[in-house]
Amino acid sequence: MNRRWLRVGLLTLGIFAINVIARVVTKVGDITEQSTQDTIAYTGLGTVCLVLAVSGAWWAVRYPFSRMFFDLAAVVVAFSFLAVLVGPLVVGNSPFDGGLESVVSQILVYVGIGLVAALLGFAAMVTLGKDWKSRGLKRYEESYHRRPHRPARG
Repeated sequence: MNRRWLRVGLLTLGIFAINVIARVVTKVGDITEQSTQDTIAYTGLGTVCLVLAVSGAWWAVRYPFSRMFFDLAAVVVAFSFLAVLVGPLVVGNSPFDGGLESVVSQILVYVGIGLVAALLGFAAMVTLGKDWKSRGLKRYEESYHRRPHRPARG
């Protein structure tokens, strides 16, 4: 198996585990207050976003933007489908309790939030000049200044 897809799969399973833990805490803790359930849900989503932002930064340092974007997009899309379709089954609920439009809207929200979080991590690395392309340009600049310049012939 390619290590690239192993990283993508492990990250997907890791953030899905965060989602499942938040669901199980709500179910096992027999939490019935809506405000407490919302707090747990937002904490879980915030943790997922933080992991995706850190992953976006990590990928930005090591790989070009196109690879980083498609790898993390695969993670986010796979996570979104798992969280919406499999997550409720873990705690004994049906994913289609709210209807098909609820499922589709939840998937789109997860994809949107996840991609924004990953791109924020990438943007942070670009701002700091630590991304793959900035580092390559810096190496080129340093090697250019080390070479002796030849005068143009006239």
